[in-house]
Amino acid sequence: MEMLFLLKNLYRDPLALSRFSQFRCLHISKGEIIQNLNETHEFQVCFVLKGSLCLFRDHIESMPLMAMQNEFFFISSLHQCKIKAMDEVQLVIHACNIVAPYLHSRTIEYLQDISIEEVKPVEVLPIYPLMRSYLDLLVDYMKNGTEIPDLHRAKEYELFSLFKICYKKNEIASIFRDALSNDLQFFVSVMTHYKACRTAKELAVLCGYNDTVFTQLFKKNFHGDTPYQWLQKQTSYEIEFKFKKSTLPIKQIMLDYHFKTFSHFTTYCKRNIGATPNEIRKKGEESRDTPSLETYSVSAND
Repeated sequence: MEMLFLLKNLYRDPLALSRFSQFRCLHISKGEIIQNLNETHEFQVCFVLKGSLCLFRDHIESMPLMAMQNEFFFISSLHQCKIKAMDEVQLVIHACNIVAPYLHSRTIEYLQDISIEEVKPVEVLPIYPLMRSYLDLLVDYMKNGTEIPDLHRAKEYELFSLFKICYKKNEIASIFRDALSNDLQFFVSVMTHYKACRTAKELAVLCGYNDTVFTQLFKKNFHGDTPYQWLQKQTSYEIEFKFKKSTLPIKQIMLDYHFKTFSHFTTYCKRNIGATPNEIRKKGEESRDTPSLETYSVSAND
């Protein structure tokens, strides 16, 4: 099997820094078996550009799903999946640890007139010509070795837009049914309120849960992290991101995150990010010397 990437390293969403994603292109030989396609428990949208394959969910050999050329399918993070290539297969995958952006609050609003409980799940949908053109260009970028984070972000928003352009609401709800649940709404609630909270208890209150239930739901939806652990990681991600991607003064960032002294802030950064504020800022200035693609961004208009 050969694999290409739009970005070799996982992309961290600047709007939700706990979320990671990646575009991949797999070239799979006839008869080759991949034992666990989503071994890191990702959500994956898989587009078959060439050939055909059998998909086995949760090691159930007797009920394979067949996906043909110009069809796509969705794998929830809850399932283990094995695939077998029936021909030479080219497979483009968008993988993420959290199902946003194409299944986030705007999608819930977009599908609010559909009762998910009444939606019948659909295993595969066709890749329509407009979506196919998008995917072919995406593969060309991967072959070219393009390593531009802004391009990754733009292509994610473009993918979300194409789902809305190419497919009916009930088709979107059917293919992503496993992810359109109360779990997703819990995630959206957390992402809506966490920036206004300094403690896990405050976040639980704003989301409408007592501490015990909130922690149980949180660990289920955020890969085993407790609310406290996740808030600490999120704060660290955001501080590092602001140092590297903005020109805000260090003191302003320190105050924004409620640190009262520079020594306390420096200790926190060294413990959680691995460097002092000045060192992190210097790394950010060096990284900004690489090419950017700010003008390419595509927004998903509702």
